[in-house]
Amino acid sequence: MTIYDIARETGVSIATVSRVVNNKGYVSQETRDKIQKALERSKYQPSAIARGLATGSMKTVAILVVDVRVPHYAMTTYIMEDLLSKEGYAVLVCNTNTDMEKTSRYLRMLGERNVDGIILVGSVYRDLCTEDALQAVKKIPLILANGKLEQDNAYSVLVDEGYGIGLAAEQMLRTGHTHLAYVADLQTESSERKQKGFCEAMERAGARESRQHIFHTEYGMDGGRDVVERICQTYYDEEKHIPYDGIVCGEDLTAVGVLYALQEKGFKVPQDIAVSGCNNSEYAYICNPKLTTINNKGELLSRLTVELLIEILTEGEQKAERRILPELTVQETT
Repeated sequence: MTIYDIARETGVSIATVSRVVNNKGYVSQETRDKIQKALERSKYQPSAIARGLATGSMKTVAILVVDVRVPHYAMTTYIMEDLLSKEGYAVLVCNTNTDMEKTSRYLRMLGERNVDGIILVGSVYRDLCTEDALQAVKKIPLILANGKLEQDNAYSVLVDEGYGIGLAAEQMLRTGHTHLAYVADLQTESSERKQKGFCEAMERAGARESRQHIFHTEYGMDGGRDVVERICQTYYDEEKHIPYDGIVCGEDLTAVGVLYALQEKGFKVPQDIAVSGCNNSEYAYICNPKLTTINNKGELLSRLTVELLIEILTEGEQKAERRILPELTVQETT
C-alpha cells in the first residue's frame, strides 16, 4: 500500500499523510488518529528515499577506512557502526586502500548520494583526499578520527600520539636503556607526530640531534626485521662505539618484527635491548615476550568521533577540536 492509497482511504491529501508519517507539521488529533489506524492496518512501510526528500536527511553515514581487515581499523569501524546504528543511521563502510583515485571515487559518490556525514579513519586521509573530491562533499560534515584537514566542513578528534611515544621513551630511559632508536614505518601525519614526540623526549633527557636516531622502514613484520639489520650495524655514538639498547616503534606489528629479529640474532629482550610498539593491538599480547605498547584508546576515539558527528548533525557547527591522551601499557619488553 502506498501513501496515495492511504490518502484515498482516509479522504485527506498526500501532504497530510506525509506530515503524519514524518511527524512533521500540524495535523489535528482526529485526522492524525484516522491516518495512523490506516497506516497500522495496511502495515505501511515508508520509503527511505521519500522520507529523505521530506526531511532533508537520508539518515546515512559513511565510514572511510584504508583496510578494515587491520585489527585497529576493524575495532574502530565496528564500534562506530554500532553506535551510529543505535542512533538510527544506516552505515556505509568504504575500503579505500592507500589509493587516491579510489578515495576520490568514493567521496564523489557519497556527495552525489547526499549522505548526512562522512567519517575518515586515520591521518592518512590528509594526503588521500584531493581538492576536487573534497569539493564534491563540501556541504557534508567530515569527521577525521585521528587526523586533520584544513576544510571548513572538517572536524577532528585527535590522539596525542607524540605524547604516547614520549611515554615509551621515558620508560626505557627509567629502566637504564639510554641509547634509543626510533622506527618510523608509515608516512602519515600521525607518524610525524610520533617522531616529534620521540625527539622531544630524547631532548628532555639531554640528547642532541635526536632525529639522526630515526630509522625508516616499511610497515609490518618484514619492515621490522629489515630495520634491525641497519640498527645493529649502526652505533648510537659512532665515536665511542656505543650501540643502541632500546628501540621505540610507531606500530605494534612492526615492533613484533623487530622483537623476533633481535631474538634470532641472540639478543635478550629487554635485558640487552628494550622494544616498544604503539596501538595496543592484539599483536602486543600474542608475541613472546609480550610487547610494551601505547594504548591510544581506540574505543574512546570511536565514541568521541560519533558523538561529535551527531552533535554537528543535531546542533550545528562545532569548532572545538577533541583530544585524547594515550597511556603506556608496560609489559615484558621494557
